[in-house]
Amino acid sequence: MAHVDRISSLSDDLLHHILSLLDIQEAVRTCVLSKRWQRLWADMDSLEFSLPDFKTRSRNIERRFTRFIDALLSRRNDSDLRVFRLFCEETSFNVSHQSITAWVLYATRHKAKVIEIDGCLYRSLPRDIFTCPSLEELRLAISGLGRGVVAGGVNLPQLKKLHLCGIMSRNRAILRNLLSGCPALEDLSLDVCSIDLRVISSPQLKHLSIFSGLDTARIESIRTPNLVSLCLRLRGDVLRAANLEKMPFLLNAIISVDGGTGFAENRSIIAAFPNVRSLELSGNIMKDLLRVELPKCPTFFNLTKLHLSDLCRFCGGDLVDGMLEHSPNLEELQLCKTTWCCQMIV
Repeated sequence: MAHVDRISSLSDDLLHHILSLLDIQEAVRTCVLSKRWQRLWADMDSLEFSLPDFKTRSRNIERRFTRFIDALLSRRNDSDLRVFRLFCEETSFNVSHQSITAWVLYATRHKAKVIEIDGCLYRSLPRDIFTCPSLEELRLAISGLGRGVVAGGVNLPQLKKLHLCGIMSRNRAILRNLLSGCPALEDLSLDVCSIDLRVISSPQLKHLSIFSGLDTARIESIRTPNLVSLCLRLRGDVLRAANLEKMPFLLNAIISVDGGTGFAENRSIIAAFPNVRSLELSGNIMKDLLRVELPKCPTFFNLTKLHLSDLCRFCGGDLVDGMLEHSPNLEELQLCKTTWCCQMIV
């Protein structure tokens, strides 16, 4: 029976999908399979380069990594990109600033819709990445953004998802410039970023997630009226004087605060979630939040799932009762990690 190459007879779209499931080096090696495969890799619209994948016993890993990317990009067909991902390591001193800049510019000039840069010792991105009209999703896990953001040169009309991790900047305009330059932004995630968070204002935002360290500036105001989900995992006094404006469309909220000295009497947090369906409150000062806020809270008619954690076994009962009184349609209640944070006075 004659051999039939059924895989090579598949459409280009299917073959490109198969290639996308392979490591980038393996995808390029398919060029030796047959004439049909010789240039298939050159039309891949999703490129992912990961430095750990180049680790072998040989030295000069970063040099081989750089040469491979340079060679691939120079020989790739001049077609548009869909996804460009670059994963380095924080110890990768030999991946030069010039190389990373050149790769990022290649991605923006080939109209990438998704760009992700992770783990690079990189403090200044080229301005083109913040003015890329095709970009819909941007994920950056680096230490700095560059002068373009500081100067307000952000124009990303199609960007819907923005994820920043480990960004450090003393400039107070960083977040404001990013939000004002992304009119279509729906999903914002900030992980351990040392940037100014005093005012978070974005009327079109639907999903907001913040995970902060101790050096994060206090949040004063969150103005996101169309938010659907909110996750705040904070440390210290970040929320002490925060006011959250009404979020009538919010369905899911997670508020976790560890450490700190309490909450100011005149601020509002959970009262901003009148229609929330799922609410999780945790952290060692959560009892103070409920003590201050419960008297002015609305009735949560839509709340069906409530998760309370880190409440004191001695004084937490009253707070639980208070939340139950404000949640007439509750279906699920979870209590966990109770502590003895108060002492009985005889």
